[in-house]
Amino acid sequence: MVKALMLILLEAKTFEEANKIVKIPGVRDGFLVFGHYDYAAFVEVPSLEKVSQIAEKVQKLRFVRYVETLIER
Repeated sequence: MVKALMLILLEAKTFEEANKIVKIPGVRDGFLVFGHYDYAAFVEVPSLEKVSQIAEKVQKLRFVRYVETLIER
């Protein structure tokens, strides 16, 4: 099992839409955060390829500006 944390920067005034991220299959949990990023999403999937696919799906959401993915070692 591969675990990852996605740190997401959102477009201004779109924070209420961020709840759509946690509905993506493979995203285990997610919540708004304070700091450089606006949202943290925890991912748990069987492979690195799936992590990449989820990152692409998140990046394609119209309210997402940037995604940084951290993979657990």
